[in-house]
Amino acid sequence: MRMTKAVISGIGPDQPGIVAAIANILFKRGCNIEDTTMTRLAQEFAVILVISLPEGVAFSELQREFSTLEESHNMTALIKPIPDSVSLDSHIPNNPYMVSVAGQDRAGITYHVSRKLAEMDVNITDLNAQTIQGDDGSVYIMMVEVDIPNTIAVETVRHELQILAKEIDMEIQLRPLEAVAL
Repeated sequence: MRMTKAVISGIGPDQPGIVAAIANILFKRGCNIEDTTMTRLAQEFAVILVISLPEGVAFSELQREFSTLEESHNMTALIKPIPDSVSLDSHIPNNPYMVSVAGQDRAGITYHVSRKLAEMDVNITDLNAQTIQGDDGSVYIMMVEVDIPNTIAVETVRHELQILAKEIDMEIQLRPLEAVAL
């Protein structure tokens, strides 16, 4: 049986039952959730899913179902087909590392770190950041999962991040990302 793939993204006010409502729509249509990130940001709930639709389920049917979710949960959703030529296996990092960043909050931290990683051709695979209240004011904490290409030495990345840490007066650490055994 051939499955069509799609990406669904949505955002709306955080409230109990959103995940169940999304999962219900997908379950009723026989869809399979292959990859997802769901999180609360401030008072909003954000979701991104990669799904497979069984043969015979049209995107229009799914869009109609999600329009009811938009009404019932005040959510905005977007469904985008994934071309058959896209391999979902290519998302598995070859050389996963975690970059942690911490220091006094100010504008530009995410920009400087992401720019430095891009200059080295290091791919960001996940990024989480938030501001918390510290003893001396607001503290910015960012956790960035990255995939370091085999063409660059990990020590080179570490060295470049330490130079950046001094330039922007932040603490930046790089460590291997451990696989979680289930």
